[in-house]
Amino acid sequence: MQKSQRLIQLIMRINAKPSFTVRELADEFGLSTRTITRDLLELSELGVPVYSIQGRGGGYRLLQERLLPPISFTEGEALAMFFACQTMDYYSSLPFGKGADSALHKFYHYLPADVREQIDRLKNRIMFWSPYRLMSAEILQTLLKAIMIGSVVNIEYRSSSGVSERNIQPIGLYASSGYWYCPAYCFTKEDIRQFRADRILSAKLDETIACREDVSQKTLLDKPNNNDREQIALELEMTKKVQR
Repeated sequence: MQKSQRLIQLIMRINAKPSFTVRELADEFGLSTRTITRDLLELSELGVPVYSIQGRGGGYRLLQERLLPPISFTEGEALAMFFACQTMDYYSSLPFGKGADSALHKFYHYLPADVREQIDRLKNRIMFWSPYRLMSAEILQTLLKAIMIGSVVNIEYRSSSGVSERNIQPIGLYASSGYWYCPAYCFTKEDIRQFRADRILSAKLDETIACREDVSQKTLLDKPNNNDREQIALELEMTKKVQR
């Protein structure tokens, strides 16, 4: 096996394990511990965030920001991926931090020159426009983190009735007309409510409150059941418009 192929397989293997030892990898790959140690050092120099665990047992651990193995794209797939990322350019804040900009830069940088030229010709000719709405990127990231790890969030929310403190269990995040929305179970109202992210004044994870299992199973595709809601009949009286 060529060294480059071995390093790619090594990245895939350590991505799948939260911690590992040199001996485990050496036995799995049929190599000496010295060779595996050199490979790990080379991966570290290339930017793979591996660090050693001190103390009894020792071993290695991969930091949270793991690197994914290389992926091959066709030219059509590359164009689709580039403009999919660019759809987020017009949002003032994103729940991904600087990850989207960084990914787009890397993606563009490593494209073949002729594909970059095609993209350059399409710039400002294809766009996914959205109204600019000011909101906190930190709050969006906290909501996204809560969805990813399954956590309750303590928020301060500004509504028409004033500012209130809520504990919510987010179901998801979606964007519409430039705004980010977070449908969530509200422990105060004991029901699912929709929260607009720009009205959330602060947000912090609260792992002391257990998440509801039934809410954890919901997604953005689950629409609330309105069958049990009271219907109100409205009567309209039409009058002629007077011309003056």
